[in-house]
Amino acid sequence: MDLRKLTYFVEVIKEQSFSHAAQKLYVSQPMLSKAISQLESEFGAQLIKRNSKSFQITEEGKLVYQKCIKILNDYDELEHILDDSKNLLRGSVSISIPLEVVSLYFIPLFIDIHKKYPEISIDLHEEGSHTVVNALVRDMIDIGVVMLPVPTHDIDVYQIIDDQCALMVSVDHPLASREQVDISELEHESFLLFNRRFVLNDMVRQACYSRQFSPNIMFQSSNTSIVLGMVEKNQGITIMPGPTFPDSNPYLRKIKIKPEIPWKLALIIKKEKYLSPAVLQVVEEILGYFGSNAIDEIKNNL
Repeated sequence: MDLRKLTYFVEVIKEQSFSHAAQKLYVSQPMLSKAISQLESEFGAQLIKRNSKSFQITEEGKLVYQKCIKILNDYDELEHILDDSKNLLRGSVSISIPLEVVSLYFIPLFIDIHKKYPEISIDLHEEGSHTVVNALVRDMIDIGVVMLPVPTHDIDVYQIIDDQCALMVSVDHPLASREQVDISELEHESFLLFNRRFVLNDMVRQACYSRQFSPNIMFQSSNTSIVLGMVEKNQGITIMPGPTFPDSNPYLRKIKIKPEIPWKLALIIKKEKYLSPAVLQVVEEILGYFGSNAIDEIKNNL
């Protein structure tokens, strides 16, 4: 079986267009059409109904498409395995982490990894937890770090941090002298939050709902510095992971809140996914950095 034809067929279905697929594959449209026709002849079935105005995959085509995806993925994985056996600890490792977490923990960790393993390059993506999970399940990244809870279908979860969130206010805010605040007292405050891509946004909303009110969200961003900068200027209040806030900041106050909003971080890996030696080494470094011994469990599952 010609893997090239399978690749052509998959790209045509993804693009829903012969012309667009030909452009992405850097082949002529007649060559692409001929390859698909040859594939149909080999299978003895029409895979695509096409004319000048419409494009439709047949039932047989849908079945072949799913099998082609698996064959090509398996072949790609086999290539990676063979390459890894030659190259060992080298190559790129793609990892997606929530933006507010990177500067807190991962910069010194990545520097240490680079010193130990100079042949490993880190491809970092900064996204909200929901986006991280989706990217991992779709094989767009090797590993991810998320704030819990997240959907656990198709992923293995290894908790690395268990902390609490805190209320952040300006030193000029009326609550600045308080040591603890019930979230019900924030009903008439202006909230400055991470946007909806971040699990924390939903958790703050749920905490407010538990006290029978909806938060007045004045501003949302994915940037910690912007949110805290607005809080410093007393434009509103925010709730963030406690470690996000440096106690030395003279313009902000960190206050405990009730009910507690947990801040739990976890390393996530797609179930039954092959991990190259480089990826596995980065996983081991991350878990070790946070004092987790889950690496033995991960290796046993491979």
